[in-house]
Amino acid sequence: MDQIRAWTMLFHLQSRMPGMSVDQLAAPISQALTGRMPTSPAAERAVVDAAWKPGYRSGAEAGHRRAVEGFQNAAFDAMSRLTRTGIDDPDARNLLWAVAEAATVIGRTSPQNTLGRARESAHLAARTDYPDLSPIAAGVVAGWNHGQRQGRQDARHSTSQAIYAALAKKIGEQQISRTQIDGRPAVDWLVDVIDGVLKAPPEEPTLPSFPVPSTGAAAFRPFPASHTAAPTVSPAASVPQPASPRRSR
Repeated sequence: MDQIRAWTMLFHLQSRMPGMSVDQLAAPISQALTGRMPTSPAAERAVVDAAWKPGYRSGAEAGHRRAVEGFQNAAFDAMSRLTRTGIDDPDARNLLWAVAEAATVIGRTSPQNTLGRARESAHLAARTDYPDLSPIAAGVVAGWNHGQRQGRQDARHSTSQAIYAALAKKIGEQQISRTQIDGRPAVDWLVDVIDGVLKAPPEEPTLPSFPVPSTGAAAFRPFPASHTAAPTVSPAASVPQPASPRRSR
């Protein structure tokens, strides 16, 4: 498939691939199909892998931002509550400022993630979840959406861990263990912040600047005109907790 045909196909698939950039994905899809029969299993697997990697990066960037914002907002909200109570608690205020600062510093870095090949679940989804699409189109949609969700989940975990590590390095584990936030141990407060980051709904994608046409997809049928939302993937069951100190009961 030449790059122009790949671009046209992606243009009509935008509504099913949140945040996807046609210009960035057209070349990888075209290269994945070079020298392969479009109807072959090898071609189907190749487009899943080609779409999964940029989808993963897109999700990782969004997950990274969500984790940073989650820690910053939680710290500033807790500082506002502390101010309203009129209680002079320098330990709590110093810790909260340190959380906000750690999140800001980590936010200036790139997401910590390890790109690999598309998970088998993406290949399975390409074969089963999009019966209205051609095998190639289904592979592209499945690869992007599964990669995006995996990248978002991985980045939320890794960024949360990085922020906590930066906080512990700045003020020390002992200071964290003896500080109270909102009348409870700071460790418990931090665990709840991480839990909120992991369970937050997906970020709104950055949509393309041009509209998706409601007609014209007939040349590439079967491509539906309506949006089909990707299934929600629950965050990891275990919430990463600080190794030390132990959470108080």
